[in-house]
Amino acid sequence: MVCVAVNGKPMLGVIHKPFSEYTAWAMVDGGSNVKARSSYNEKTPRIVVSRSHSGMVKQVALQTFGNQTTIIPAGGAGYKVLALLDVPDKSQEKADLYIHVTYIKKWDICAGNAILKALGGHMTTLSGEEISYTGSDGIEGGLLASIRMNHQALVRKLPDLEKTGHK
Repeated sequence: MVCVAVNGKPMLGVIHKPFSEYTAWAMVDGGSNVKARSSYNEKTPRIVVSRSHSGMVKQVALQTFGNQTTIIPAGGAGYKVLALLDVPDKSQEKADLYIHVTYIKKWDICAGNAILKALGGHMTTLSGEEISYTGSDGIEGGLLASIRMNHQALVRKLPDLEKTGHK
């Protein structure tokens, strides 16, 4: 993955899947070779989550969206962002949301954030704050990534993990 951030804002992202030889890229106000899918399910979403750093994300997702919600454990922040998009790689799983509830390094999410931003999507902290790629090397508050959904409504729907102790 490669990301260019300008003044803390992700502007260019590249995610390469070496085994499928697929590369996705997008630049804010500059084009892309990838696009959003035509539809997403906000009611009972398929949610991609970290396989190795899940925290309480499965419980939070089921509590928030109901028992019909599908949880997809996966490795790699880039892979999880690609799961939200329309990619030609047939082996790529498809999800409606990407939720992460534990600490995550900014270098691991910048490229995906830039691609989502270029396509009109969002990647924020779970409390809805934009992620700045300056200062600290990670974010404590987890993240929510979506595209073609009401992102702020999704943020409001999630429980306050700081207060509930679900981190």
